[in-house]
Order: sequence, then C-alpha cells, then structure tokens
Amino acid sequence: MPAPSRRTPSGPSAAAPALAPDEWVLTTDDPVHDYHPTFTGNGCAGARVPAAGNGYAEAPVPTQFHVAGFYTGREGEWSRKAGLPAWSTLDVGEGSATFNAAFAPETPPGTSGEEAGGNPVGGDWAPVGNPLPTAARGITGYRQSLDLRTGAVTTAARWTSPAGRVTDVRYELLIDRSRPHVAAVTVTVTPHWNGPLEVTDALDTRAATRVRNTRTGGSGGLIWLTTQAQGSAIPAALVSVLRGPAGEWAVASGTRSLTVEAAAGASYTFTKYVGIATGHDGDDPLSLAREAAEDAARAGYAALSADNRRAWDREWEGDIAVRGDARLQRQVRAAKFYLLTSVRAGLPWSPSPAGLSSDGYNGHVFWDTETWIWPSLLAQYPDIAESVLDYRVDRLDAARAYAEAGGHRGARFPWESALDGAEDTPAWAPCGTYEQHISADVALAFWQFWLASGDERWLREKGWPVLRGIADFWASRAETGEDGRHHINGVIPPDEYAAPHDDSVYTNVAARAVLRFAAEAAAVLGKTPDPEWERVADGLVVPFDETRGIHPEFAGYEGEKIKQADVVMLAYPWEHPQPAEVTRVDLAYYGSRTDENGPSMTDSVHSIVHAQLGDAKTAFEHTRRSVEPFVRPPFDQFAEDRNGGAFTFLTGHGGFLQEFLYGYSGLRWRADRVVLSPILPEELTGITLHAMRWRGRVFDIDIAREVTTVRLRQGAALPVEVSGSMYAVVPDGKATFPTPRAWPHR
Repeated sequence: MPAPSRRTPSGPSAAAPALAPDEWVLTTDDPVHDYHPTFTGNGCAGARVPAAGNGYAEAPVPTQFHVAGFYTGREGEWSRKAGLPAWSTLDVGEGSATFNAAFAPETPPGTSGEEAGGNPVGGDWAPVGNPLPTAARGITGYRQSLDLRTGAVTTAARWTSPAGRVTDVRYELLIDRSRPHVAAVTVTVTPHWNGPLEVTDALDTRAATRVRNTRTGGSGGLIWLTTQAQGSAIPAALVSVLRGPAGEWAVASGTRSLTVEAAAGASYTFTKYVGIATGHDGDDPLSLAREAAEDAARAGYAALSADNRRAWDREWEGDIAVRGDARLQRQVRAAKFYLLTSVRAGLPWSPSPAGLSSDGYNGHVFWDTETWIWPSLLAQYPDIAESVLDYRVDRLDAARAYAEAGGHRGARFPWESALDGAEDTPAWAPCGTYEQHISADVALAFWQFWLASGDERWLREKGWPVLRGIADFWASRAETGEDGRHHINGVIPPDEYAAPHDDSVYTNVAARAVLRFAAEAAAVLGKTPDPEWERVADGLVVPFDETRGIHPEFAGYEGEKIKQADVVMLAYPWEHPQPAEVTRVDLAYYGSRTDENGPSMTDSVHSIVHAQLGDAKTAFEHTRRSVEPFVRPPFDQFAEDRNGGAFTFLTGHGGFLQEFLYGYSGLRWRADRVVLSPILPEELTGITLHAMRWRGRVFDIDIAREVTTVRLRQGAALPVEVSGSMYAVVPDGKATFPTPRAWPHR
C-alpha cells in the first residue's frame, strides 16, 4: 500500500491570489440553501451526487443510481425503471460520527417525508420545488464543483465532528466515459488530530428501488452485490474494490471498513473502483462487474481520470460557443453535458425524460426522445443518434403487434415504452390510447437521420422497415369521410389538455409527411411504394380556418387554453409548406392561448419559429423564457416545470439546445445540401456551432454580427444553401456570407 503523504497542517493563512472562474466548472459554496444536487453519468450508468459528495441522501432530491435498460416486468400493470443500490458510499469517521451524517436532513421527529415535502408522487416531482431542509452540521469551507469537461464532481470541506475533531475532506467522483462499466470515488482525508481514522465502503441498499433477491458478500479488498429487477428478473451486479493506506480491515454484509492510525497533518487517500453490469451485458454480470472493477484498480485513478478526460474531449469537439452572455454559455454547455450523460454510441437504449438521473416518468421513453432530445444529438453526434434509434428498431415487432391489436396494418409505437416496446402507459392515463402522433414523431427522426447521414445501408436495413411500417399504419388508420376526404379521428394532439378529437392538425400533417417520407425512401432504394400511401396523403384533411387565418388545433377547436406547443410545430420541426404569414398568425394566436405554466419546450419551439421568421428579438425573449424559470441552481439542471416535475429534465435541455443548433442557424437537413438561415440576436456577439456533421462532412458554423462563416474541417465539398444562393465549401476551406439583419416584429 502507498505510504500516507504528509503536508503542513491546514489552517488560517494569507489569502491566495484570486483566480478567474473557470467557465466550464459549476460551483457552489452552500450545500443547504437553494441546493439541488448534481448528476453525472457516462451514458451507461448514472449517479445523483449529494451534498456530501458520495453515498445516499434522501434530501433535497433522492439520490438515485441507474443503469441503462434496467426495467421491471409488468406483472399486470406497467414496467418501471429499477434503481441500483448506492455504489458511491465512501464515508469518513473518527469515532464520534461520520462526515456523511453531517449532511442528514433536518426532519422533525415523527414527520414523514411526504409531510415534509418529500417524494409523494414518484419520480422527482415534489422535492425539486419543495426540498426537505438539509443540514451541514460542523461543516465550514464547503465547496462542490461539477466539471462539465469531464463529468467529475469534487466536494471539499472542513468538518468538525461532535467530539470537536477537525478534519479536511476532499472527494472526487467520476463515471468513466471511456469504460462503460466503471465508476470511481476517491477521498483525501487530512485529520488535525491523532487517532483511528475509519473509511467505510458500502453498497447501500437504501437507494435501491424495485429490486429483489439482493445478495451481498466480500472479503479483504472487495465487496459485491447482486440483485434482480422485479418482474423481469434482469440481473445486475456491483463490485467495489478499495485501495488505500495499510490498515485494519473489517467486512460485513455489503459493507467494508478500513481503519488507519492517523497522524495530525498527514493526508490519506482512499480510492474506490466500482464495476457495474447487468444481464444486458452478458450472462454473468457479477464476473463482468468484478473484472471491470479490478481492471480499473490495476490501471489506477490517474489513468482512469486521464482516459475519462480524453473520452469527454472527443465529445466536446461538438461544442456550442455563445459569445456575449457568460451565463447563457454555461447553461448551454450544462444542457449538452446532461444530455450526453444518458446516451452513448453503441448502446441501443433510448433516454427517458429524466435520462439516467432518476426514475421520473417511470423511466419510460416518450416522444420526448425523438422530438426534443434526439435532434440535438443528430447535429453533432450521429453515432449516438443512430444508437438511440436502434431502440425503436429493436422493438419494431412489438409496434407491429400493437397496430394489429388495434385492427390496423403496419407499426404503431406506444406512447410510453420501456423494456420490450409494448404500451407501458399507466391505465389511468388516456394518452396511451389516443396520443398516436408518437409514431409519426418516431418516423420523422428516422427520416432526418437518413437526410443527415446518407447511409443507404442503414436506410435499407433499419430505416426502411420502420418508415414503411409507420406509413402502413397511417394509411390504414385514416378513414374516408362523407366528404370523400381522409380523416384521422379520435386522437389527442400534443396539447394534452385536449380530449380525443377528430382531425388534429398536428397529427394529420405529421401522418401525411410520413406517408411521403416512406415513398421517398422507396425511391432511394429502388422499391415500389404502396400506392395507398400517396392516395391517403393527398386526401388527408389539413384543417384551416379562412376567417381567422389559422390552423385550428382540431376539428371544432374554439380557442381553448392549450398545454404546450402544438400547431406552431407545423413550421418546425415538420416544415409544413405554408406561407410565412400563416406561420406568423398561428404563432401569435396560439402563443396567447398557451398555459404560461406549461413546459419549457413551448418557448423553445416558439424561439425557433420566431428566428425562422427573422424576428431575432422575440426569438431571444423566448430563449430566456425557455431556460430561466426551469433551470435549478447551483448546477444548471432543468426541472420539468416552474414548480417542480421530473428532474433532471433532459427534454427541456434538448429543446433549449435546438434553439442554437436549428433556430439561430436556421439549419435544415436535405439529402443533397445543408440549408442555413442564420440570424443573431442583438444581445449576443456571436454563436459558433463546432463539429456539425452531415454525410461524412465535419464543419463549423460561425454566426457573427455582420457575416456568417462555414468552415469545412473534414470530408468532401459541402453544398450549402443560404437565402436561395448555393455555396460549395471546399475541403479545408470556408464560405462567408452576410448574416441577415435581424428585425423585431410586433
């Protein structure tokens, strides 16, 4: 074992020179007031990190530990995300108390979590808006930081125990982006006293949810745990290997401690290497987890940290640089970071609205993925975007069975999806039956991937079966009315305040577009499209009120309040061919009728559409509105709504990022070119989109006040259309064109 390092005891000293804040690091000095714990992950595994920097905490948000694909079975209801035990616990004690206990919530005796504003709904609803009071007893000099470049969370404090012993403690936790099944926690402890120092490594089952048959064991240098998700019996395993100074070991069930005889002023470092595996990874998750943990321990923490940084550096090639607003820049990078924590290339799982941060919305997959989260991956991470789509490809048979069960042809994807792709919407929610636009939303993502990737093999093997299946569904779902036109009756539109209605304009426009996508895909592949697709597409009703000059949300719509963006989405992302004036009137009409307490995505799409109309001032107002009421301090995580909801809400982060990737750039995908229509709000001095990707090309878009520049970093010449003019950006070259003058429309 390495010998303890020694240094001069810490204490009051001359102030060090002030350092400029690192724009990539989010930091807090207060673990109590307006504190919402951060989250980190590597796309395979994730962890909520409490104020103590390690372990399990109930408040102010329950600490959860998730891994991709770890779902329960239905057992007569619906499946849910199962949660692992807390694998990050590495507590420090000196005989009278422990460091983690200093952060326990201050709940009056006999008060339940629900009575104190705890977690009564499931997921994370109440705690985000009404956190339980959390203590920091005996804690001074506290600082916790999240480094967006690496996902590492550091926590440092001076702790005075109930016995009066003073100890400096510094944690660092990371989930290795380069090793999908590895996490690590390291703690450096500097006691200002002499005596036994105890470090406890635990796999804490208090954090586990919806698991059974949990078993633990261990000896000497490691402890292990196996468990199963309820109903599905998917196995999972955790193995922890602890390294530190020589001392006396004690092993109990799921816990192991190491006691060192400490000297005042010496520093002692302990590192915990964790292997995480499930039945999705192989037949023997325990062996896989042990191998991952032991390999990581042999490599050492310095190597893990360096490999993790290199892996994140590759992801951050796709940066979004916002000039002129430092706070907005941090929010943009935080949004990108949180999206990446829950997805990775080669992993065929789709993120839920809260990703790996929690079991919010039961961990189910909604339209949130394809409509809000996924487009922000496609622009810069097509390899990740493809892996996310594989989730739907793998469940195509279930979608076919769902359509058949409803008396239709083709493939119908469920409103809520989990393990096997069957409908997982709770029985009390009507959306599972009626919110059928989800199938069109899935098809749009598949079509966009083809436009952006140009991968004909992918289109043939994966894209075509899905597009054909969804087109067949819509062709059979539409009904011929007495007017001879085609109607889609009895559906709920994206506005979930609406009861089932006939001819939702969003649903009809989306269905018509999908029928045409499938026909275009057939032409690319040399196949014969079903003539029914064209017949139904041409005959589908697209409601329009000539008197008001708007698209009514559905047949019979009379101006009722709506939950969120619906009709406005015809302009984006569906690119429905309509005059700009119709888009403008729709936007004004529905903007005034949208619930002001609705989700952030409404303002996201309103911002994009205002930018499309050339109104940068109003677009930027909506950008502010799409982030400020929803982002929670100190680590800039989205909550679902202004008062709480799912947390961390990746759906909100994804919509927010689209404002920069597709709004201010005007980027639209085409099979033969990239279309841009850049615009810059006067509040900003520039926006640069780094490492954008289209059909093997890698390019940057720099939007400045006077000119916009496209630089081609890799690949063949890039065809770009701007305001009807074509540019060919040569390899290692650039094209520059005027940035259109923004104008405030009222």
